[in-house]
Amino acid sequence: MKRARCDVGTMMALALCLAFVAPAGADVPDHLKCYRVKDRQTRTSYSADLGGLVAEPGCRITVPAQMTCVPSTKTSVSPTPPGGGGIGRPNSFNCYKVKCPRTIPPPFAASDQFGTRTLAVGTTRMLCAPNAGPTDGGFPATGQTTCFSSGGTIPCAGTGQDGDLRKGAPLAYEDNGDGTITDTNTGLTWEKLSMDGSVHDVGNTYTFDNAIAGHVATLNTMSYAGHSDWRVPNVKELASIVNYDFVAPSVSSAFNNGCSSGCSVTTCSCTATTKYWTSTTLTNAPPSGWFVNFFFGSVNFDNKSMGFSVRAVRG
Repeated sequence: MKRARCDVGTMMALALCLAFVAPAGADVPDHLKCYRVKDRQTRTSYSADLGGLVAEPGCRITVPAQMTCVPSTKTSVSPTPPGGGGIGRPNSFNCYKVKCPRTIPPPFAASDQFGTRTLAVGTTRMLCAPNAGPTDGGFPATGQTTCFSSGGTIPCAGTGQDGDLRKGAPLAYEDNGDGTITDTNTGLTWEKLSMDGSVHDVGNTYTFDNAIAGHVATLNTMSYAGHSDWRVPNVKELASIVNYDFVAPSVSSAFNNGCSSGCSVTTCSCTATTKYWTSTTLTNAPPSGWFVNFFFGSVNFDNKSMGFSVRAVRG
C-alpha cells in the first residue's frame, strides 16, 4: 500500500508528508507519527492546485520540510477511547498534538517529489489517526463503466449514461487479512463469506429474525475478527456494495474471488447470486423485510419467514 499524497493546511500547514511504501505482505500501520525535522534542502516554493475537502487552486508549497510523518501503530491506550474510527478514506487523517519521552531518532535518507536528501529528526510532534467516513465524492458510485443501447454495448463518450459520467466515489475495498473487507468509501467493515461449511459459508440461509438472533449473535459471541459489534446491515448499507458493472454476482472482485469448495474466509471471498437480508422492515407491511438480490443488484422485499443469505457488517 502506498500513501502518496497529503494535503497541507490548518494548524500544521508547514508539514511535509513524505510518501511511504509498505513492504509486500507486511502489516500496514493505520496511524502516522510526525516528527519535527531539520531539512537542508535549498529554500524553494512551488504553486500547485490541491484537492481535499474542497478544491483549492493556487496553493503555495514551501521547501524545506518542517515535519516528516512515518507509519505508526498505536497500542496500550489508556484510558480507553470512545471507539469508532478504523480504516477511513484513503490518505485522510485527523492529527493530534502528542508528547513522547525524549528519544531522538538518527538521521535518515528521505526522497520525495521535492528531492533526495538526509533529514535530521527531532521530537515527536503529532499523531495522525485515520479519518473514517465518506470520501469527498459522497456516496459510492455504482461501479458501472459500460454504456448500452438496445442492441448492446456502445462507446460511452457523450452518452450521459451512468457508465459515461461515473458519478460518486469509485468503489474501493481493502481485504484486512482476517476474514473481513473494509469499504474505504463508507468506512464499513464487512464479513467475508466462504465455502467451508462454517458459520461464514455462503450457502447458509436464515429467516429475517434468525439473521439477527442466529448469525450475527454467533459472530459476536465468538468475537469474530476481534470484534463483538457485528450486525445485519440496513438496506442502504447493503446496497452500497453492489457493483452494477457485473451480474451473477453483482459485486466487485473483493467480494467474489477464489470461491471454491473448502475455501475459508482467509483464502477466498464468496457471494451467492441470491437474496440477502437487511435489517430494514417494510413499514406498511411489518411481516416483510427488505433484501438485496446480488444476482442483478436489485432491492425488493419479501416475507420475513423466507430463508435468505446474510452478510454481517460493523462500523
